[in-house]
Amino acid sequence: MEDDVTADELAKDDDGKKKGGAMGTIIAAIVVTLMGGAAGAGLGMMQAETIATIATKRANEAPVEKTALAWDPATAVTRLQPMVTNLAAPSGARIRLETAMVFNTEAVEDVERMKATLSTDIIAFLRTVSMGELVGASAFNHLRDDLNERVRVASSGTVNELLIETMVLQ
Repeated sequence: MEDDVTADELAKDDDGKKKGGAMGTIIAAIVVTLMGGAAGAGLGMMQAETIATIATKRANEAPVEKTALAWDPATAVTRLQPMVTNLAAPSGARIRLETAMVFNTEAVEDVERMKATLSTDIIAFLRTVSMGELVGASAFNHLRDDLNERVRVASSGTVNELLIETMVLQ
């Protein structure tokens, strides 16, 4: 039975010493770590030069003027009176909404009249909304989109946007 070789005999090489083992694994891990570190340092140095070149180019460019608002300079923002009204369902549900309108000052002649018109239109819309339509992840976005559409129609396009400042459901 010459084929019966023990595991200890297989692990030894010709000189009778054990192969590999824990020390070989540790050395291999250290070598791979050093190679990875050297490659990372080399890539970092190459990118540092590229970033420095881009930063120098941007610093030499003329700054672009940016306005604080995305609207025209002829726009203004004014708050509407807080609105409290009942919802369509359930019977005891109420909503309080504080809003502001962004409008074109050149197109709106009577701001107070526009505020009153929009407030009554918003209240009329809110009375048709149920609590179920205001619950959920995207319900606020849908409400905002619906109100903005109604405001644009009611103002004949002179009001750019309706900003919802506060909404309380009870």
